[in-house]
Amino acid sequence: MSMIKTIKSLPMAVAAAAILAAVPMPEGTPLFGEQAAFAQAEQQKSQAKTRKVPAMTLDAHKQIQKAQEAMDLKAYGEAKEILADLLERKRLNDYERAVAWQLRAMIAYEEDDTNETIRAYERILSYADSIPEALELSIIYGLAQLYYTEERFDDALRYVNMWEDRVDPTLVSVSHLSFISNLHYVRNDFPKALEYIYRAIDTAKSLDTVEVKEGWYGLALSAHWELGQFEKVRDVLEILLINWPKPRYWTQLAGIYQELGQEQTSYSLTEAAYKQGFLDDNEQQLVNVAQIQLARSAPIKCAWILEKAFKEDRVERTAQNEKTLGQCYMMAYEYEKALAPLAKAASGDKDGDLWFQIGQVQMQLGHYKDAIESFDSVKTAFKNDKSDKAKERILSATMQSGQALTELKRFKEARDAFKSAKRLATDRKDKRMVGQWEDYLRAEEEREKMLKG
Repeated sequence: MSMIKTIKSLPMAVAAAAILAAVPMPEGTPLFGEQAAFAQAEQQKSQAKTRKVPAMTLDAHKQIQKAQEAMDLKAYGEAKEILADLLERKRLNDYERAVAWQLRAMIAYEEDDTNETIRAYERILSYADSIPEALELSIIYGLAQLYYTEERFDDALRYVNMWEDRVDPTLVSVSHLSFISNLHYVRNDFPKALEYIYRAIDTAKSLDTVEVKEGWYGLALSAHWELGQFEKVRDVLEILLINWPKPRYWTQLAGIYQELGQEQTSYSLTEAAYKQGFLDDNEQQLVNVAQIQLARSAPIKCAWILEKAFKEDRVERTAQNEKTLGQCYMMAYEYEKALAPLAKAASGDKDGDLWFQIGQVQMQLGHYKDAIESFDSVKTAFKNDKSDKAKERILSATMQSGQALTELKRFKEARDAFKSAKRLATDRKDKRMVGQWEDYLRAEEEREKMLKG
């Protein structure tokens, strides 16, 4: 894979890994208890339909009070016994039964028994005609939340729809909208999730007392991602970056710009994040920044980034990372510096092609002895490979070993190398080249004799 292709394959995975994080639980918890219900009833009193509610008898009131006192002491067993006795009375009216079941719901909630809480709430709704409408709506909404926590999302949606059909629109708060958006999101209805979360955001912006939450934009981000709306993902990320400038938003935004084909913007964002230290704890991103320098024709910067990351133990010295460092130095014409990391990479991977490249660099630098060892490693790496490429590599390595031996004046070994190369050569061109090197070898031998002579 080319270096450019490697870079292009990274941002999508990075963005996906970060964008596809768990959606937070919705704000707020179900309302429990008579006081909580009537607090909401008070808020809705001006809009609620008139509904005649039966009076509570003095005796029932005393039993309810005793149960509440036991609950205050966390004596839930005693409270349940009092309520059970009360509910067994045949002359209890529906309102009194509803209040008793509401206390049962409170106890179940405190005991972390969600299923029992749901059962108690649904029993309250069976007396809906005898309780304040605002309380009924509160119970319906609470059931939606409870079913959500149990991951029974279809049931939760059924109650949300019931609640929305009846509640005064002016009383739908940003918390309600956020919860409903979350519910649609977990049901994979991303367009609906976006509709509600943007309503929550717009409502919050219109109110001085409500703060727009980062998590709301996070949900919008995830929903747009799921729908493949990458331009919208970009827009939301820019809002997040401006208002909550966290490191992950820099890298995610760079990834999305890459996905949209705006590579230079993507590179600039990634470099900006690097310079601010936002990538220090992300090994893959540090390597990505280094690779970007290659794509921008700044290979020496690539080397500096990797050397610094190695020194600070932020990037592991794997064979691939060592190879990248070596290639950076190679492209920067820093051949001496390229050799050590390339050799480490080749040793780790037993990479015959890389050993061949190293041998060529060593030949160019006049490191003939080292070059011979590298070419021997090429032959070892391709020993059991019968492909044409392997045969070509072995032939070239053998021939260049002969050249290195000639330069070292190890003439007998050079002759043996060229004889081996001639046996390996299969076409006229290769045979002719080997012959030319043999002629050069004989000339060097004669010259050496004359110098000594």
